[in-house]
Amino acid sequence: MENGGDSEFEGEELLKLSHEAKLKELLRNLNSAEIKLCLNASKEFIKLLRGHAGGELLRIYVQTSSKLSELLQAWNFQLGKPGLSYVLKLVSTILTHPEGLHNSNDAEGVANSRALEKFARSIFEENLGDLYKELNSKEAKRQNAALLLLASIVRRGSGLASDVAKSFDFKLPIFPKLAEYKQKKISTKRKHSTRRAFVGFAMSFLEVGKPGLLRWVLQQKEMYSGVLRGIGSDDDETVVFVLSTLCDRILVPESLVPPSLRSVLFGSVTLEQLVNISSREDGRVAAELAHRILAIACTDPSNGLMPDLNQHPSPLKGNLKRLLDLMKKLKATEVDYHRDLLLAIVKGRPLFGSAYMDEFPYNVEDNASPNWFAAVSLAANLVSSVGSGLTFDFKLEDPPSFTNPDVQSLIKCICPRPFTRVVVNKGLLHTNSFAKHGTLRLVLEELKLLDSLITAVESNFCSSGQMRRKWASLKHQNEVRILLPDTQVLLSLLSSLNAHSKSLELSLKRAADTKISLEQGVHDVKRLKTDAHKDDLDILVSGVSYLLEITLPKNTGVAQGIHDVDDLNDGDDNAVIADIWGLHQCSENCMTVKDEETHFYSRLLDALKIYHVGFIRKSFCQAELVTQEHLQNLVVSTPRGEPLPFRTKEQPL
Repeated sequence: MENGGDSEFEGEELLKLSHEAKLKELLRNLNSAEIKLCLNASKEFIKLLRGHAGGELLRIYVQTSSKLSELLQAWNFQLGKPGLSYVLKLVSTILTHPEGLHNSNDAEGVANSRALEKFARSIFEENLGDLYKELNSKEAKRQNAALLLLASIVRRGSGLASDVAKSFDFKLPIFPKLAEYKQKKISTKRKHSTRRAFVGFAMSFLEVGKPGLLRWVLQQKEMYSGVLRGIGSDDDETVVFVLSTLCDRILVPESLVPPSLRSVLFGSVTLEQLVNISSREDGRVAAELAHRILAIACTDPSNGLMPDLNQHPSPLKGNLKRLLDLMKKLKATEVDYHRDLLLAIVKGRPLFGSAYMDEFPYNVEDNASPNWFAAVSLAANLVSSVGSGLTFDFKLEDPPSFTNPDVQSLIKCICPRPFTRVVVNKGLLHTNSFAKHGTLRLVLEELKLLDSLITAVESNFCSSGQMRRKWASLKHQNEVRILLPDTQVLLSLLSSLNAHSKSLELSLKRAADTKISLEQGVHDVKRLKTDAHKDDLDILVSGVSYLLEITLPKNTGVAQGIHDVDDLNDGDDNAVIADIWGLHQCSENCMTVKDEETHFYSRLLDALKIYHVGFIRKSFCQAELVTQEHLQNLVVSTPRGEPLPFRTKEQPL
């Protein structure tokens, strides 16, 4: 045992002697007048430090030369020569080596870490002028080496980072140019660029900074503007690094960065760059991160873009123009992330919804256009999102007048300027069933929002019967009525309901162990086996709050980002209908859509019910009789053989 221990000890001593000998050789060559020897020594030293024995080599060097004076001698010897950049890269590698970082559980490691921190501080305090010369050299290799060394010093800790932030001259004329890509004049291929090193230096402050440092360093607008304005040209790795750092260090409450500073990060050019990244098809992680950053920056008032006038003690004005400009640039009918971002911005915010509708970027006049379906579906989703979470908080007046800006914004969402009565009527009578569903969804969402507005005002603000009648008359106002679809068009759509109900009755009288499946089209019905113990069949025609669930075929998913009607014809009908009505977001046990037409008529009756309640009541009497007659005819049988009429979920029409 003793002989074995002696052999191990002798082996360690030989290894240490070998490292010491190698160190002497490398340090001697670093100070050589021959540039080739300096270059080779620097490369070999870096390679050894990154190898499996790099930690041991660094420990031996720091213990034998705590001030690392040989590196400083090499620095001074190569000053003004091409060899200095190699020395700077070596120093940067030493300062960022894991073995040289603070380790409270290792006394020797703590001592080495402190020695390296003193070395880093001495470089910054005594040799900053040399680094400025390298940055001004206009040689990318020398500039990169200086930037990498500065970043390695900052990453040593918040103390050094603060000292660098306070002393470094961010106003150097050359500094903003280091964030640019350099391209050859003939070829579009990029030359050796300083941008990557520049980004590393800028982000190093955010990686280690404390709240006080973050607030100070973010005032260096030129530096972070340079990082973010060019991020659209970066590779995915750089994009992920920058955006994840922003998300984890800045866009969190713990950063204590005020909205005014956060908004500086997200200028118009930066937002456009992030929008482009979020649409990348070949960079999933980068696209997802860009979308996440955009959603946080554009919807959270603490980030300086979204206004919050109810914030106390200081209301947040935000930046309406910047947000509206961004919304117009989104390809919401083509890119899922763009659509989701648009809907997140307008959610519960009529001001943004109405502003977007006023400048709706899609042509809806030509309902034969292949993009028409996508446009009307987007409009329906937008109106629905505006109504989602809306508080109807009209604090300026009690009750609010029709000229109240908030009321006007809501009316513009209820009656979007591009979707005139003619456009909507054409959509409802469209020969394409998906277009009909999309238009009906838009009409229903508009009516639901109108009904919610009037109900909220009557319940919370109108203290007299006169005011209730005044607000109820809003349904008769020309600016609302003239843009909503003609009731005769809705009634005409009921003309085929009786025939459909008889067909449905015959289908539902089949054996209890069969079910209807739409696999080849809306009229292609096949038989499938079903569970004999399934609960009784109960088909409902609902009121305003009615929700259906659609059972999607396995391995199909939901249609997303559809912008061509021809594309829809190649997909699964149920999946398309689910996407139109947002049914893929329902819980698992709502209801199964057996027939596309049944679904359409149930939604049509929802719309007619809202029309019926207080809206054109006298002229609607005939519609009520027609509806009741059809409801009486829509009779189905349960698996137990008991007759079960269609009924409303809340009350009969």
